[in-house]
Amino acid sequence: MAKELPYFKFEPNQWENGNIQICSREDKGLYLDLCSMYWSRLGDVPFKLAVQKLCGGNASAFDSLVNEDIFVVIDDMICIHFLNEQLEEFKDTSKTNQKNALEGWAKRRETKALKNNKSEKNATASKPQSETNAIREEKRRGEEIKEDKKEIFNSWLLYRKEIKKEIKASSTIDSLIKKFNAETLIKCKSVVNASIENNYQGLFWDNHKGNKINKPSKITF
Repeated sequence: MAKELPYFKFEPNQWENGNIQICSREDKGLYLDLCSMYWSRLGDVPFKLAVQKLCGGNASAFDSLVNEDIFVVIDDMICIHFLNEQLEEFKDTSKTNQKNALEGWAKRRETKALKNNKSEKNATASKPQSETNAIREEKRRGEEIKEDKKEIFNSWLLYRKEIKKEIKASSTIDSLIKKFNAETLIKCKSVVNASIENNYQGLFWDNHKGNKINKPSKITF
């Protein structure tokens, strides 16, 4: 991982004009430590681990960053959107490079087989070609939102887009879909509607009571 992903992209303009500027210098330093930890673990950072390692067990140290939507917590896992997007780009590039390497290997194998045995050229060419086709047709299949929850799910995505907090990372979308699918339709509607009515940027599943939600210090999405 260190050789393939030694660093992540940092855009000074986003840093200077983002919500991070609302936070204190101490919070900014804590966020940079969290980004480094997140990147080195390829986005696999449990909230409890980050609290213990970076905050000495004091979860409230993250309150300012969470409240300003600098990062979110989904199913007890840290989620940093801009790093997720870069990790997704790396995965796509890695898959493309792997596909090209395998296709090149398949072509070289085909050429060698034809030279060694012209009588079997069709048989020797078909196997590499079938392997190439299998690589080309491979697609990522993720869980889909259940039919009865599509409307409320799309309402949340539209709301986030309207408040200029659009959710773009596919890993975040996948986590949301799993959460929506795991909850009842009534609960999904209650949680989403309450967050929209209160102008919240996150979803608070564990704190809902009917149509009212008490905003917690920790976002569970």
